[in-house]
Amino acid sequence: MTTQKHEIENVIDSFEAGTMTRRSFMVRLGALGVSAAVANAISISPLGASKAFAAIQGAEARAWDLAKAAAAKATKKKLTLLIPTGSIGNMTPYADKWKNELGIELEFIEEPDEVIHTKGMQEAVAKTGRYDIMMPTAMSYPDWIDSGVIYDLTEWVEKYDPEIFHEEWGVVFPASHHAQLYNGRVAGLLNDGDQITLLCRNDHLTDSKKIKAFEDKFGYALATPKTWQEYYNLAQFMHDPANGFYGSLEYRSPYYVKWMFMQRLISKGRLYFDGDMNPAFNSDEGIAALEDMLAMNQYLHPDAFSFTWSSNYNAFGRGEGFMNIAWPSGYKYSKAPSTGPATSGNIKATVMPADTLKDGSLLYAGMFCWGYGYAVSKYSENPELAYAYAQWMTSPTISSDAIPYLGGYSDPYRKNHMLKPTKRLVDTYSPDYLDTLYNNMVNTVPDFCIPGGFEYQDALDKEVHACMTGAKSPKKALDNAARKFDRITRRIGKDKVKKSWLALAQNLAEPIKKASGADSWK
Repeated sequence: MTTQKHEIENVIDSFEAGTMTRRSFMVRLGALGVSAAVANAISISPLGASKAFAAIQGAEARAWDLAKAAAAKATKKKLTLLIPTGSIGNMTPYADKWKNELGIELEFIEEPDEVIHTKGMQEAVAKTGRYDIMMPTAMSYPDWIDSGVIYDLTEWVEKYDPEIFHEEWGVVFPASHHAQLYNGRVAGLLNDGDQITLLCRNDHLTDSKKIKAFEDKFGYALATPKTWQEYYNLAQFMHDPANGFYGSLEYRSPYYVKWMFMQRLISKGRLYFDGDMNPAFNSDEGIAALEDMLAMNQYLHPDAFSFTWSSNYNAFGRGEGFMNIAWPSGYKYSKAPSTGPATSGNIKATVMPADTLKDGSLLYAGMFCWGYGYAVSKYSENPELAYAYAQWMTSPTISSDAIPYLGGYSDPYRKNHMLKPTKRLVDTYSPDYLDTLYNNMVNTVPDFCIPGGFEYQDALDKEVHACMTGAKSPKKALDNAARKFDRITRRIGKDKVKKSWLALAQNLAEPIKKASGADSWK
């Protein structure tokens, strides 16, 4: 095997040196036992042939070897996955390979994304072994680890190395830490880069009449917004309800509206808590964030208060608004002619707008919100096989192939997905948008990825929604949320939650740590 690998590496060296044609390269690798599909992938990889071969022989190969060994000794020839509805399209293309080559059937059980966490907590009590793999967001990991329903993956990660921290093709920091670790230990493997970015209609940005009218009105050039004030100005300018075209499709619906507030809050240099677990959002910055949102309501799509992600994507794709704050899957849907008939070829994306701090500087901060990953059930009959599936699917190579499928909503999360993308990734997202994703992700703040995370987010969501409907003033809503937060913290245990919160905060981007004061927390 060592001799064969050495021969393969020599062929690759010759190909990269330009002394071998692609045809000869394919033939030579085939003679050495490399499949045509792998040889082709190596020959066209943006990583270069040597690095592509290293990547394929790395996390993917180690996972497949483990899967073969685990499948051979497994008495139950099935892996059952609990997954959120709408995500299946990124996984089904590989079911035949697992069945035909390993004899392992993949069974997918779909549940609405908002109940996946509850299903996991129910399994912690029932211990049925119904699921081998569960696909939660990172907010589930603390409660699921503490309840004993999922494995701590750290030892497997150290042994089989999924390369989640690799310098060239690892998961982008800080999502590498926020979306996979709980108190420094690996709880799950990320398979979905859920961050929000801002989408604009480029055909309106380049309209000559609008360019002149906008500059005449506001005194600066029409372009994607750099700040929240510019975002507001654009929504106001483009809003045309008489023709069914609205300034923005920003969410105001329950379950989604908290993220719109959290995004604005962090842009103002405030986090959800201070360093001692006191709520930090019931502050001048928090009130200003809600007031900004209230001012925007007049320029929103009329369905903003009832949008789900799917109805939001569909409305934007039909051409019902100028801007949308969306996950990358929203860009993917808007770009595809079948799901974005009005937006395909007409999208200009940008990182989330900055806000102006008290010292006059601009702070760019994004939200890494939701973001699914694979967790291995403690009650699985085949835990090593389940882990092998998770590592294989999230490997640099397989994930690059899986993400572009339109029938799911997995999005780029590894460095190579954005900085060295495959042609399919480029065709699905575009080079400009992949750059935008990377530049936004490096400044993201996570969800409530702490014990009790879903309780905290639900409490905040209800109060923010009450403010948006006019039922409560900004101050009353945030003060009510803060009191709820304090009760949750006391019930779970301040020291326990604080430990997890500080672990998240220490892995924020430096500008956000400095602005929030987290750089001085102990």
